[in-house]
Amino acid sequence: MLPRLQLVLPVFTLLAAIAMISACNGTTGPSAGEPSGVAMVTEDIEEPTTWYSDTVYVIMKYDFYVSSTLTIQAGTVVKFHPSDGPYCMLSGSGLIDAQGTSDDPVVFTSYKDDSHGGDTNGDGSASSPAARDWGEINTNGCNGSTFSHCRFHYGGAVNCNATLTIYGDNTTVMNCTFAHNDGSFSSPVVDVGVLDASDAGPSTLIQCNVFYDNVRPLTISTDFDLDDSNTFCNPDDQSETNDYNGIFVYSEDVDSHIGWSEGEVAFVIDDVDFWVESGFTLTLADGVVMKFKSGSVLLLADGESALVNHSGQGVYFTSYRDDSLKGDTNGDGSATSPADGDWVGIYDDSGATPYPYFFSWSNILYDSY
Repeated sequence: MLPRLQLVLPVFTLLAAIAMISACNGTTGPSAGEPSGVAMVTEDIEEPTTWYSDTVYVIMKYDFYVSSTLTIQAGTVVKFHPSDGPYCMLSGSGLIDAQGTSDDPVVFTSYKDDSHGGDTNGDGSASSPAARDWGEINTNGCNGSTFSHCRFHYGGAVNCNATLTIYGDNTTVMNCTFAHNDGSFSSPVVDVGVLDASDAGPSTLIQCNVFYDNVRPLTISTDFDLDDSNTFCNPDDQSETNDYNGIFVYSEDVDSHIGWSEGEVAFVIDDVDFWVESGFTLTLADGVVMKFKSGSVLLLADGESALVNHSGQGVYFTSYRDDSLKGDTNGDGSATSPADGDWVGIYDDSGATPYPYFFSWSNILYDSY
């Protein structure tokens, strides 16, 4: 038998109340064919649990932990209460298996979002959803979660303003949409996107996702590959992008063989010592652009062989202020322009390049050398 959820009954119609009582009768949601309802989630997930597509689940527990397997059916809507249940954190052996379809995605959204799951907060049109209405889902060092054909809306009310944080390994995020979230956190160490994979392990898979109407879309670690399947605009209106439309790289050295293929937006480096360590390579596909913030330098322990396809067609290394390549990544319109010395350059630690040991390839722009 599935574990019991405690439900809190606000003022609903009699029919809705009956549906909720049915959902509370020893299960986390009605079986197929039973009346739909709204389930107020007030307990942690400590046993294998399934959430069903004919129930709207509202997180109403402030420290909501998933320490077992939570399976979420295609078409299920999960809403987060802004004060009583804004977060979901994995722990122990917890994982989320949320696999929607293109026609019936799993939706993680605001309690105020009437367009998914109806007017759950019962206030008609008195409130509207907005970014930072709820916090985030955080894998918290737990491995094995899958988010496929999911939609993440109106999140980011956490310290680092992410909506989905991948901390751990073997997590798949595929065919998901991230829209109307925050992603504004910036520090000298990392710029955090709404999908924060800055601490994600080598078996992480991020493919075929769509990002738009966020501040920053995506942050990655240097432990896994990133292909060119993700989209950084609204497919229905390509002018709707993200405020800082780039892939922000967490300041870790490259100490494995990895490849970057995304050519729609630039990879952003903010690190005074961004190393490709000896014995390892960073492979760039044609069309990849790396943009560097002030003071950043790329250091190649084994020289130019460490940066595979560095002279490929459309490959450039340039300033964060350079809007001519992959757009306005720093989000300031025409307020700034690139100039020589905007960043340091690419350093040959092998010593093969004459003093001062910095490369001068024609596709290195606005550096100090």
